[in-house]
Amino acid sequence: MPNVSEGVPPLGKKQTNLLTAVLRGVPVLGPCKEPRLLTDTDVRSLLDTLPPCADAQETGEVNRLRPRLLNALVGPEARRSGYVQGLPRHGVAPLLRAAGEAVRAPLVLRIVYGASTTIPLRALSYVLPAVRMASRLTETGLRAPHLQIVLAGSLGCRVNGLPGAAVAEETTLLARCLDLLLSSLVPGRFGLYDTLPAPGVVTALDDLVRSLTPVRRSRVLERLGGKGGATADEQTLRYAAAHVLVHDRAAVPLTLRQGTAVPADATVIDVGGLQERHFHAVRHLFAAGAERGPGLGAMVLSRHSVPPYTMARGGDVGLREFVDGGSPQGRPLASAVRHDLRLLWSAPLPAGLRRAEAPREHVNVIQGVPS
Repeated sequence: MPNVSEGVPPLGKKQTNLLTAVLRGVPVLGPCKEPRLLTDTDVRSLLDTLPPCADAQETGEVNRLRPRLLNALVGPEARRSGYVQGLPRHGVAPLLRAAGEAVRAPLVLRIVYGASTTIPLRALSYVLPAVRMASRLTETGLRAPHLQIVLAGSLGCRVNGLPGAAVAEETTLLARCLDLLLSSLVPGRFGLYDTLPAPGVVTALDDLVRSLTPVRRSRVLERLGGKGGATADEQTLRYAAAHVLVHDRAAVPLTLRQGTAVPADATVIDVGGLQERHFHAVRHLFAAGAERGPGLGAMVLSRHSVPPYTMARGGDVGLREFVDGGSPQGRPLASAVRHDLRLLWSAPLPAGLRRAEAPREHVNVIQGVPS
């Protein structure tokens, strides 16, 4: 059905053409690595599902600014130089909805780090696609977004059975380095949050898992098999449910560790690596099975192909090792690691992080990686 409501005209031809031009060719990633590019027909059918605006004034404002916002998030320049890959399979409609809401509401770009006992150096690069999005948004005259960094160490410990003390130490190190980096790149416009291990969260995880029908349960296990470090079906299911609680339902209590609090009543768009397409897909299964409540949240996929809070199997550099001055010279590095480190090195790193670069071999490891 066309996007119409009483007193508000439908999406006009000019606006339809602008949005189609922005989204045409955006890669959509399913289970396999090969992306499918959005066509004109794909985009126009999705535009017909956009919710109407409240009045003519809001319609004009949204129509004027939504194409700019989408272009800054996933447009050609974002994909060419912003380390942005595209969208998950069910991600176009939520992104269109969020882009319309963000014209008037504050926009939050959210990045979530899972639990790890050894944080890689390249984890610092995970925030850079969102930083570059923020820069493109402000350059086009839009309001600067707020970056929310969620450090889900305590939640990850509960779900994946990791040692709490080791995860806490690595999370503290990551938070300190991210604070230095973001204070330099987006001062006053970011907040680092910890998940709180509230007793009700475990109950909510189990309730969500029990809400799955046998068919959906099998589809979740099929999609996430071998991902996230899970070693048993129930662990995989709870890990999937944790993504729903964090990303779609805001049901995990958070506490501000550093930076500034996110604005009230904000529109949230997640920015995650390529592995997140699998979790976005199972979040769709949970949302489809819910009788009521929030739907699937918006997500943009960066080019990070190995979760940046996990050491890559083909060779990686630990953040603690790097900060302590250890040398990775001569060590093999996975291709994904090299790409992520090149992205990190492209950012103007603050003095507190540059001090760790003193050994020349560190500079060689990052500057000399192939593109």
